[in-house]
Amino acid sequence: MSDSPAATPTDDRVLDVDSLVVPPAADELPAAWHERFVIGYGAGTTLLGTSPGGDSGTLDIGPEYGAPAPDGSWWFLDAAKTRIAHYDSSGQFLDQVRIPRGLLVDGRYFQWQLPHVLADGTLVAARQDGERTWLLRVDDGTVDEIPVDGTFAPAYDDGVLLYGFADSGATVAVDPTDGSLRVVSSYRTPSGARFSISLGRKFRLDLPDAGTSTALPIVTASGAAAHVGHQVRAGADGTLHLFLVGAGEDDESVQLVGATVVSRAGGVAEVEALPDPFSEADPGSPAQLAMASGSSTPNLVYVLDDGVHVYERTG
Repeated sequence: MSDSPAATPTDDRVLDVDSLVVPPAADELPAAWHERFVIGYGAGTTLLGTSPGGDSGTLDIGPEYGAPAPDGSWWFLDAAKTRIAHYDSSGQFLDQVRIPRGLLVDGRYFQWQLPHVLADGTLVAARQDGERTWLLRVDDGTVDEIPVDGTFAPAYDDGVLLYGFADSGATVAVDPTDGSLRVVSSYRTPSGARFSISLGRKFRLDLPDAGTSTALPIVTASGAAAHVGHQVRAGADGTLHLFLVGAGEDDESVQLVGATVVSRAGGVAEVEALPDPFSEADPGSPAQLAMASGSSTPNLVYVLDDGVHVYERTG
C-alpha cells in the first residue's frame, strides 16, 4: 500500500474524503462484510447465557461481548453463567473457564466488561468498584484479578498495553502484567506508531510519526452536524479501523452506524453503512469492534435477541 494520503488500500477503498459523512444504519450487511458465525442462547455449556435486565427484569441480556485470540479462536464474557466461554473460529464450542466464587463481586456477580486478548493469548477484562479499576486475567486456564493504579476503561490495546481514558479525561496506558498506569499523549499501533483520534464537531486525527494531522467535519448525508462515538482497532499492517455510532442534528431519531479505515499516512475512507448493533439483549458496552492480535481483518460483535453474531470484513 502506498503511503500517500489518497492511496487505495488493498480492499480498493479510496482514502480521499474531505468530510466524514456518517450514514443511517443499513438494513443489511454491505457486500464486503459477511456473517462469520452465530452463537445462540440457552442452557448447557455450548450455548451462551442471558441474565434478567431492564427496570422490571423482563429483558434477557446477553454476554458482555467477546474478543478474538491470535490463534483465531474467540473468548466471550458469559456473565449469566459466570464463566469465560471459548469457541473456535467457526463458533463451535471448545471449552470454558469458570470464574472462582472468590473473584465474583459479593461472591455472586460477574461485572467484567470490555474484553481484550493480547498478543501472548492472555484475555483481559475490566470492572470498576468506584475507587479503581480491576483487571481480570485469564492465561492458559489460570484466572486472577489485579488492581489498576487508578480508574480507566480499556478502549484499545496494542497487543501488550491497554489504552483508555482516566476519570480526569487524560489518555492513559495500563500494563496488564502489574496494573501500573501512566499518562500518555497517544495510542500506539502494534508496530509502535503513535496515533490519536478525537471526535467532536470534527474528526481529528494525529499521526506524529507520519507527520500528519487531519480535521474533518462530521456530518450526516444531508450535511447536518453529526455527533458520534467511535471504537478503534489497529491492524498488523498499520491501518486504523473505526466503528462509528451516533445521531445527527437533522433527525436525532435516526441511528447513524458505519465503519471507515485510515491509512498509515492519514488518508480516510468514505464511511460504509452498517446495521444497527443495538437490541434488547445488548449489555450496553462499547465493544462491538474487534480484531485479533497479528491480524488486519476487522470483526464486529453484535449481541442480538437471538444470539451473538460475529461479522468479518473480507472485501
